[in-house]
Amino acid sequence: MTANAACVTCGNPLTDTAAGRRYCSNACRQRAYRERSSARDESPTGSAVPTPLDTFVGRREELAALGRLAGEHRLVSLVGPAGAGKTRLAVQHVGKRADQVWWTALASASDVVQAVYHSVGAHPLPNRSVRDAVIAEVEQHRRPLLVLDNCEHVLAEVADVVSELLACCPRLRVLVTSREPLRLAGEQVFALGELELPPLNSNLTEALRYDAVLLFGDRAVSVDRSFEIDSSNVADVVAVCRSLDGMPLAIELAARRITVLSPADIVARLGDRLALLTAGPRATDDRHRTLRAAIGWSYDLLSEAEQSACRRLAVLGVPFDLGVASTVCDVPDALDLLTSLEQKSLLVAERAAGTTTFRQLESIRLYCHERAAERGDITLVADRVVDWVCSVVEPEISSFFPAPAVVLRLDRNIGLVELAVTRTADVGDWSRHALTIVATAWTSTPRGPRGAPTELLHRALSQPMPPPYRSVLTVLAAMHHRLRGGWHVSRRFAQESMEIERAHGSRPGTLARAIEVLASAEAHTGNPEQAWQHFDEAVEMLRFSGDQLARGLLLNSYGWTVLQHGEADVAAPLVRESLTLVRLHGLPHLLNPVLHTAGAIALARKSYPEAVDLFRESLEVGSEHPMDQFYDLEGLALGLVGVGSDDERALSLLTAASVVRTRYDFRAEPYWQALLDEARAVCRERVAAGRLRAAESTGERMSLPQAISYALTARPVAEDDDGVISERELHVATLVAEGLTNRQIGQRLGISPHTVARHVTHARTKLGLRSRAQLAVWAGRHTP
Repeated sequence: MTANAACVTCGNPLTDTAAGRRYCSNACRQRAYRERSSARDESPTGSAVPTPLDTFVGRREELAALGRLAGEHRLVSLVGPAGAGKTRLAVQHVGKRADQVWWTALASASDVVQAVYHSVGAHPLPNRSVRDAVIAEVEQHRRPLLVLDNCEHVLAEVADVVSELLACCPRLRVLVTSREPLRLAGEQVFALGELELPPLNSNLTEALRYDAVLLFGDRAVSVDRSFEIDSSNVADVVAVCRSLDGMPLAIELAARRITVLSPADIVARLGDRLALLTAGPRATDDRHRTLRAAIGWSYDLLSEAEQSACRRLAVLGVPFDLGVASTVCDVPDALDLLTSLEQKSLLVAERAAGTTTFRQLESIRLYCHERAAERGDITLVADRVVDWVCSVVEPEISSFFPAPAVVLRLDRNIGLVELAVTRTADVGDWSRHALTIVATAWTSTPRGPRGAPTELLHRALSQPMPPPYRSVLTVLAAMHHRLRGGWHVSRRFAQESMEIERAHGSRPGTLARAIEVLASAEAHTGNPEQAWQHFDEAVEMLRFSGDQLARGLLLNSYGWTVLQHGEADVAAPLVRESLTLVRLHGLPHLLNPVLHTAGAIALARKSYPEAVDLFRESLEVGSEHPMDQFYDLEGLALGLVGVGSDDERALSLLTAASVVRTRYDFRAEPYWQALLDEARAVCRERVAAGRLRAAESTGERMSLPQAISYALTARPVAEDDDGVISERELHVATLVAEGLTNRQIGQRLGISPHTVARHVTHARTKLGLRSRAQLAVWAGRHTP
């Protein structure tokens, strides 16, 4: 398409005097004008910028950001999943431009060049191609913008046309809307995701600050003028928006059901949302009249391998990493598959703590799950998940304790572990069922502490399985009952595991663990001398094993047991060595029991300030697993009582920890229970009756994470507040007072809007505030 020195109308060569011109005469110029006018009259109606009939709700930050990006770069691709509102945002963006805008709707187009030709109003040139005609028309404008809407089904041709137009028309700018980028040099990708969502327990004032809720209200009112979001239905509206992932199309379709269903009814029916969300406006593109059609358009454009991956990953129902995806999709490395699906807006990649996980938006997952059921993928995926869990766990069951990397990986995939437990039980695969229970025992969730449930352990132990697997389960059962004070039951299970391991003689790590648990059980059932012999045997077994983490954990158990028999000076060197080894080789939460024992030794020696420091450190390093930290709350409370500095705080912490112990049937060892009882008695003597009850009430109301935050707060933020908030929560509250949204706060602090919402909710809960506005007022009064 190189330019020739010829008239664009008649094709005759231009004379030297006409150099730099486009026409050889006024007659050719007038003829070109008439042809352009005729071409515009005959061009498809899709060439005009669409005129929306509804209101544009929210997306103010996205609209401003898109404007800045488009002002700085010549090619911008606005990408996002089905129903994210890409076309609507593009319409709003170009509506602010005074320059020439050409809108090319490609949803039903098969020839991109012809569609662009008609949209720009180009006219045919003699002996020249259609592309030449487009370039000739574009070049007549000072700063034109070409919008190519819905490109995903003709992506390769769009990329070819756009690349050539940008190269030949230096003043042209292009905005593309698609479900995946063009992947051209210089392309700026603007990813459009969900609308900002309020927390589940938002009140009316707070909920109405969020775009998703405002959109639901606007579209509901458009079909039912009597509808209003109020305090009676706001919780259900929030639940609808959150369940629909904040996707505008889904929210709009749900809102249109308000003529016959209340928000609560809509929530109840969202399990079958693909059947529910079908009432789009008649004038709308067919792809956007139902949620199923919108998602199906994207699914049908996928390759067979991508469709298979979408179906299988949908069965998981939880976030997953690359390794899991590779196993489920039955490929050596699923990196290319996941990359492609993420670029096509069918996966969401989330990065945290140096790792990347993936998830499907729930509506997309439900659509793909339907396809999986039709193709018989569900049981296949369940079996692949079992394969994955067992491949992670089995290499570690011969160890005293699993490798830290394995624990982290299982923690990140706890949902898959639960799926594998169910699948192996359903098919009666008891050997692999044992491995899935081991995985459960090694993981932690926000719902509860580490460890397999009692009924799960006992049911599995009632089934036939090879001795090596039974040995692993029996030692887990022994540890389970040790934590609950069932010393005689613990002793029986540990004894069985030890006997199995001695008979097979090939797993020193598992044998050492069985002996360690047996030793602690012997110490608490009246056989301390036998206990010390067992501990010494286990220590000797691990001395030359090279597993320094196992040795550290064993030494801590030895030291803790010795301490409970009044030998603090004997326990101290054991725990000192343990602390060194676990700091070097363990995960942060593994430091909890060791720091706890070190703190308990300091308490026994009446070194209360040292004890307070050790228990505080334990709470800090284990913050990612708060359900494991009730012991540390108790230890810190004992230290505070010993120092005599804050009896009321100590009593609140003791009460909060007691709630956890009661909930999970965790019973303190007699030695530790005696210290707790003594501390409570001291508090009751030193604290006035009214303040005593208030302190206990504070502890009863706090969740464990709140109690940990309270424990680590140097002082109450305000003496007249019942609760206290963390430094991060105080910082967030200050930014709320400045009028920032959750998204703006997240951008400033480098955290997600959902994390900001959690901080806001926690701060309000602790301070007893009912709304975001009240939190802003509080922050204004209590911060400089």
